[in-house]
Amino acid sequence: MFYGKSRGQRRKLKRLLKNIADIEPYKNIDEINRGFEHFHVPCSVWLDMPKTSSKIKTEFFKAWIRKTEEILKAKPEDLQFCKVVCFLCTPDVLGSQIIIFYDQKYYDTFWNRHGGYQDWSRIPEGRSLMKERNFETELKEFGFKETLTDEDYTVVYHLWFYGEVKEGF
Repeated sequence: MFYGKSRGQRRKLKRLLKNIADIEPYKNIDEINRGFEHFHVPCSVWLDMPKTSSKIKTEFFKAWIRKTEEILKAKPEDLQFCKVVCFLCTPDVLGSQIIIFYDQKYYDTFWNRHGGYQDWSRIPEGRSLMKERNFETELKEFGFKETLTDEDYTVVYHLWFYGEVKEGF
């Protein structure tokens, strides 16, 4: 498969960073009533293309973490339950999300991903996306290897979670 050159990466990154900055948490009441609010990567598939530079992806990772830190700092105090978590997905960067949990039961069950076609297993201590990409955050980092198995395929992703991650894995 030929992807050709990915032109305009800096321009696209600039637009992506603006779109991330424009994310407004704690605004959508319909989402809150479902027990969570979540934000997907606000860009097209260019971020996942093989020709997109590693530096561009690292800039996205940093911006996603910074936005999560910002959301945590802005968390309303009057909410009965609220946990903020983001995850970075590799190699499928577009699979990354920021999730705000408003329901403790949903938050507690979210982390159990064993069975059916999906399985999460902890990435061993010592391995870190932050270290691999040379950036820092004070947020907790937990890594999971996600294996999706269907009758026709098996796909493996690495999910790196930051923020108010459930303890006790």
